[in-house]
Parts: sequence; structure tokens; C-alpha cells
Amino acid sequence: MHCCCLSAESQPDGDQVINVITSDSASATPAGEVAPIRTPTSIGVQRKFTLQLKKDATIEGGSKLGVTVVKAESGMVIKTMENGLMENYNKHVAPEQRIYPGDRIVAVSGASDMDGIVEKMREPVEVWTLDVQAMRTWEVVLTKPDEAEMGLVLGWRSGVLAVSAVKDSSITAEHNKANPDAPIKAGMLIVAVNDIRAGAWKMVQEMKEATTLRILLREGTLLASPP
Repeated sequence: MHCCCLSAESQPDGDQVINVITSDSASATPAGEVAPIRTPTSIGVQRKFTLQLKKDATIEGGSKLGVTVVKAESGMVIKTMENGLMENYNKHVAPEQRIYPGDRIVAVSGASDMDGIVEKMREPVEVWTLDVQAMRTWEVVLTKPDEAEMGLVLGWRSGVLAVSAVKDSSITAEHNKANPDAPIKAGMLIVAVNDIRAGAWKMVQEMKEATTLRILLREGTLLASPP
């Protein structure tokens, strides 16, 4: 049975840090055995697309978009996602068509300036039309053997999960050695773990409990407070 020790401490910038360490108290890994490692896969490139989201009273959160955003030079950046129309959209499309934290909303229902986008997102309309700039996403698959340490120090602020550090002599460090061109490194955003996309703590819980992890990552930084 896998167990996971999570320790949290405050950082100078106000982030919380979670040390994810996985072990197995029942049996040990045979000497010399390492975690199976797969080469990271790019499941999406930078692209722009338009989608329409219509209110739906039959689904949880069907009256709202279900995202928070922050202002950036390139547009409104999606910071966090919860149950709502955008997450419902994600459930019904292929991985390369999904929307994740870090994507940019460049226009909403014809408005492309910052204030106009925010105003349109808040309007009590039946249908939102969004122009989205999606960022590149990588999928990394890691398998946790017995008595192995995941080695990820994870930070979050307002629900955004990110890699703060990678510990030496860990599964993640072994992955990085095997994939020097696509390492998991500090500053990367974790936008999904297995089939969980909404909720940082849900992703942490999945990393704590699951044996095989499909982690979706993006280059990025922790963002400031939403407007």
C-alpha cells in the first residue's frame, strides 16, 4: 500500500511548498531497479482557435465559465479552472484541444481589450464566444516503484500548481537524466495529473495515491492575483 508524506512550509514570497515523497511500507524495490521512464510527448503546439460556450442547466457549474484570469501583455491568462462550462468542454474533446491554465483568452464576444474581455466574461449572457491562444503542453509518464521518492517540491498560489524544485536521487531526477532535452524543472506549471485538471489539491492527492502518473506540464510561472 502506498503512502505519501506531505510537508508544507511558508516561503518568503508567500507560496506554500509541498514535498511529495512516495514510499511503500510493505516491500522494498529490488536493488538496482529503477522506475520505468517514457520520453515526454508534446500533445499540443501553440495554436489559436475559437469556441462557443452555452449555458447548460443540466451540468454542474453550467451557468458560468469556471475560470479565473490575470492580465498579461499577450491577453488574459487563464489562471485556475473549476467546474463550469470550460471544464465541461474539456471533458468532451481530445487532449490536444483542451484548455489549460496558462492559455490566453485574446477576445470574448468581440471584445479584445483587457477591460472589455473582463466585462464580457462577467455578463449574464446565454452564450460566450472566446478566442483562445493555447500554449504548448508536454505529457510525462512516471511510474512509482516501491520505496521510491517522487522528488517533486510543489508550490501553489491561488490554486496554481507549479514545480518549485526537483530533489536529487528521485524518480523525477532519473527522468531528467534520461530526457535532458525535456526535463521537469522548477517554474513549470502542472496543468493536469491523469484525468484531473481542476483543483491543485486534487492533483496533489492523485500524485500521492496513483502508481502511474500522466503529468501534463507547461513552461510558466506563478501568477499574480486576478483582476
